[in-house]
Amino acid sequence: MHRRRVLQAGVGALLLPTLAGLSGCQTQAKTVVNARPSGQKLDAFGLQLSTVTPLMLADFEGTLASVAEVGYKQVEFSAMGFLGRPVGLIEKLLADNGLSAPVGRVTPKLPEGFFSLSQDQAMAVFRERGHPDHLLENVSHSLDSAVALGQKYLVLPALMPDTFATLDDVKRNIDVISAAGELCAKSGVQFGYHNHNWEFVTVDGVVPYELMLSETDPQQVTFQLDVYWVEKAGASPADLLSRHAGRFVTVHMKDIAADGDFADVGSGEIDFPAFTRQAFDQGARYFFVERDSPPDPASSIRNSYAYLSQMTF
Repeated sequence: MHRRRVLQAGVGALLLPTLAGLSGCQTQAKTVVNARPSGQKLDAFGLQLSTVTPLMLADFEGTLASVAEVGYKQVEFSAMGFLGRPVGLIEKLLADNGLSAPVGRVTPKLPEGFFSLSQDQAMAVFRERGHPDHLLENVSHSLDSAVALGQKYLVLPALMPDTFATLDDVKRNIDVISAAGELCAKSGVQFGYHNHNWEFVTVDGVVPYELMLSETDPQQVTFQLDVYWVEKAGASPADLLSRHAGRFVTVHMKDIAADGDFADVGSGEIDFPAFTRQAFDQGARYFFVERDSPPDPASSIRNSYAYLSQMTF
């Protein structure tokens, strides 16, 4: 796939799950060795709520309840955060539904009236606020909620692909990610970065994602491995997990169809028992189901839950 097509596909998948429905809703990694019994099941796994964005926009409270009814024990909020609701209410809703949100999300401070914007206008706001120049401001905006919820990880959904155009851009991104790691560490939180496919597109002979891994402090910066996007980029999740053990505390369980499209977990091409086994053994402890813009979000989260709840690894 040509670079431009790769980047366009990635941008759409990052923004559309988050914004879908708006128009109708006014260094050296440490080695980790863990004893794990064979045939183990995931005791708890969560749902990235971008999977159900249209449902969240229509009925925030009811959707959280339905997610819990499916069987999920954890949730990870999307880049839109709590959709304008105060953190105290979020704590209550999580408790009422037997849910936890152990991993936070960096969310920009959205302007007043954001949820009445058209989808195109909302996407423009996210693009502007997602620039590296705003990252530390966005992290500061998100940290109070993370601390209030007892979250030990605060993950950035991505930096936009146009910020990886040159090697100097990549190095600037690494500098600001490292600064975000230092800022989070002051609050006892570890900063994280979630990959898409564009971080694997070679720039001046360098793979940005590899440089990001090697040039950030493992004590202050973790990486959330999205297995779909690694596969989409033509890279190897197994190779990354092996060479950078200990860097991936959280992962996104997202399947890829034979044609490269998204799929419910267990219905596509990824060997999830093997992936989960290796991810767990290198240190992953938080596993979140995600599917970008599913045609039927409610059915999608049920299908993925049904597969993972029976899977052994």
